Amino acid sequence: MEKIIYNQFILKEGYSKIAMALGVTLVLFVLGFSFFTKVGILVTLALLWIYRNNLSIINNPANLSDTIYSPIDGKIASIDKSEGKQRVYIDVNLCGNHILRTPISGLYTIDSIVNGLNLSSWTFKSKALNSKAIVSLKDSSEDVVKMELISGFCGSKIELYATNKELITREPIGVFVQGTIILEIPTTYEIKSYIGDKVTGGISVIAGKIE
Repeated sequence: MEKIIYNQFILKEGYSKIAMALGVTLVLFVLGFSFFTKVGILVTLALLWIYRNNLSIINNPANLSDTIYSPIDGKIASIDKSEGKQRVYIDVNLCGNHILRTPISGLYTIDSIVNGLNLSSWTFKSKALNSKAIVSLKDSSEDVVKMELISGFCGSKIELYATNKELITREPIGVFVQGTIILEIPTTYEIKSYIGDKVTGGISVIAGKIE
């Protein structure tokens, strides 16, 4: 399994996009298009922000087994326990880190991914019309943690990386700019977070296995 490098300031997944934006900006500057040069600088800075790494993970304790961590920076907006299922809703805004990480070690698969509109992720129509994706992680006990990603008004195409791989907790699996992430957690886990909690990707504990 490939070793994760936590001390990168910018994740390698963003190198090509940042280089392209910077290259276009330099060309615009040479050609004398001052307004578009400023736009290019803003785009480059935005990409640096989106693909920046969370260096505080370096000082975080080792991954706890049978523990589900937050997959991204955000805020717990709702917790739903009904029909034998547990769901934690994470509101992802533009201010946090946008790297999507595995919440727990296991077999990672992309169940579906669909490009769509960019309505507010909290509207009734968003689940049907917005860009969305569903991914799964099967832990060592064969329990499955699902993540549904619904892009929001300021979101873009949902970027997801490799599928059908054994991954470890906190490993980057994509980029999610803004919207809602719904964690579906097996009942074999006890939810440790509360509505209103601010969570950090790869650090904040969402749930732990019931012993």
